[in-house]
Amino acid sequence: MTYRSKPTSNGVYRIKVLNQDLFIESAPGDNPGLKLAFPSPTSDKQKWTLTRVSGQSNVWTMVSVEDGHGMAYKKTTDTYWGYGYPYPQNGPSLNWSILERTTDGQTFSKIKPKGKSFCFDSCDPGSDAVHFYYDHIHVYDFPKQCFVFELVPNPSTPLDIMFLQDATGSQQPYIDTARNGITQICNTLLSGEKFAPQDLRFGLVAFRDHPPEDQSFIIQEYPFTSDVGSFTSNLGSLRATGGGDGPESQSDALSAAYKADWKDEATKVVILITDSPPHGIGENSDGFPEGCPLQIDPLHVATRMGKAGITLYVIACEPSLGQYKRARDFYQGLVKKTGGKVVNLGDLSVLPTLIAGSALEAVDSEIYVAKYQAEVRRMANDQKMSAGEILLKLHKDFVAAGIQHTTLVVDNMYEQRTQGDWNADIWFNAENLNDAKNKIQEVEGNRILGKYQTPGAEQSATVEMHPISLAQVETVVQKCLMREL
Repeated sequence: MTYRSKPTSNGVYRIKVLNQDLFIESAPGDNPGLKLAFPSPTSDKQKWTLTRVSGQSNVWTMVSVEDGHGMAYKKTTDTYWGYGYPYPQNGPSLNWSILERTTDGQTFSKIKPKGKSFCFDSCDPGSDAVHFYYDHIHVYDFPKQCFVFELVPNPSTPLDIMFLQDATGSQQPYIDTARNGITQICNTLLSGEKFAPQDLRFGLVAFRDHPPEDQSFIIQEYPFTSDVGSFTSNLGSLRATGGGDGPESQSDALSAAYKADWKDEATKVVILITDSPPHGIGENSDGFPEGCPLQIDPLHVATRMGKAGITLYVIACEPSLGQYKRARDFYQGLVKKTGGKVVNLGDLSVLPTLIAGSALEAVDSEIYVAKYQAEVRRMANDQKMSAGEILLKLHKDFVAAGIQHTTLVVDNMYEQRTQGDWNADIWFNAENLNDAKNKIQEVEGNRILGKYQTPGAEQSATVEMHPISLAQVETVVQKCLMREL
């Protein structure tokens, strides 16, 4: 086993006494607590989800893997010298300082309630219970105050990412940035230790348009590969040109992505990078106003994606996409059918972060879908609870358990308009384009905020761990209910 002197990333850990084969284990019951126990590598009682508290140094939450109970503490006179003791409560974790120290030639950590001087110990004669005691300097004085950490590897869950890349005249900077950012994307995906490099596969569908709007190609398909160099070469071979009218062959690319050779057990993510809408949504100057010449309906494809567990993210290249009257709302409704999002891109430098953050959001969402789908279906079918009721109950449970979710934090570039939200819902609820496009009421004016109306305006984007939000739980519930069993 490999032990580290402190946790280095969010994850599941076993916590071991420095020089002894003893591990911190939850001790449930009428008076729950912790104890030191001999190793039991498969027992969830010895596994703890440690999550770094944003904005604070060396501060973590601690949650039992066995039951989702968060670590709390009591200070009573009944425990060793009245210092109190830690215990897993049916609720969120308090904040805990995990402080690395080097003493007597050994490096380890002390675990303390944030802001307190006393730490974990187990020195009450005749007892294996964990309690608090004052912090001693030397390892040999109080060895059971000194801990090291074993990161429990996640079960290998493959991640398949299919890029749908607009290859028309305006897109060369985006193609080049995606190609040059592949290493950064991979590093971000691998940084959380959720995957090994061989777990990642990338595929590509490049698209332009149907003739006579474009005479080169409608789509070009490059199958999934785990060879990052090969994928980078595929991206590098694209040259953005042509396209004809405004709308392009996104519908054909979506259909190809749906039919791709996805691994059954993989988290399945489609990243559509574009500055235009597909044919047939009611935009002016559409060479195919009735939709794709091959009669591929993007709403129908997205519905099938959602049922198949494929999550669609649209990276909207702004301010170009915002010049279309219907594209924004259409894409909002389209991605919602899969549990995905529209992500705004104004600053090319953040494109790799947007891609990696979108994929990691989908990965976390899929973890909770796998864990709670049966429960959500029972609440819907047996208890006759509405989706809204399930959402509120599950969110309350998640908050109480201190559940964290990867979150892509990106600047908002759009002014919210009620009519735009209604339009997005119309697209989301429609089975096909003809059902929706005559019901759409176009939103007047430019909704892009003033500072982002200039191409290349500086934009902030980060990937962070946050307490799971109501919107993220809503996505989990939606996915649980839409999926084919």
